[in-house]
Amino acid sequence: MPGQRTAARSRTRGSRLPRLAGLGVIVVLAAGGAIAYVAAFHPAADKHPAALPSRVASTLTVGLIAEPSSGSAAGIVQLLSPQTRPYFVPVGLSQQQQGQPQWIADVMTDGGYIFIYLPTSQCLAGAGARLTVEHCDLSRRQRWQRLGPGVLKSGHDFYQFANQASGKCVTQGGTAHGIGPLGLPASLAACDPAKPPSQLLAFWWSAG
Repeated sequence: MPGQRTAARSRTRGSRLPRLAGLGVIVVLAAGGAIAYVAAFHPAADKHPAALPSRVASTLTVGLIAEPSSGSAAGIVQLLSPQTRPYFVPVGLSQQQQGQPQWIADVMTDGGYIFIYLPTSQCLAGAGARLTVEHCDLSRRQRWQRLGPGVLKSGHDFYQFANQASGKCVTQGGTAHGIGPLGLPASLAACDPAKPPSQLLAFWWSAG
């Protein structure tokens, strides 16, 4: 009958509303579960590395000095960088007294250091186990952290300096041994808690 067909249509149309509402609840719950999963198991996805400070707190002009660890008769050695490859070069007596600093040590607001080689205006950087000097870009490979406490020798405080990218310390020596024509090679090695002389540096002839 016509009246019965109209009632059937009305019931069918009305029954869709609860079903659509139920589907909407399921979709919302599924989306919420996915978000909770990502937050629980991939927390780093929304995190970004902390920005490195770009402000300089203080500046020193210094010599980066070490005591030779190779048994050399040289009294002290200075870190220099001929041809972009850093070496520890013996310092003569007259130079020890007069001083010839070759580095600018920028102390950043977080306490880290950036070392700029005066002859080339390039920055000391770590590249794996190698030391180099390169165009300054303020990256972690060009940032250095002074590890304390220091070791007092000859009236100077000597410290280990660790590269912020690799965590390794400036170290005398490397693949080559002994002092060659350019000096004793400088490299990066795991920081030794015993603070051996091969990993200790001091600021000499410093001027702010």
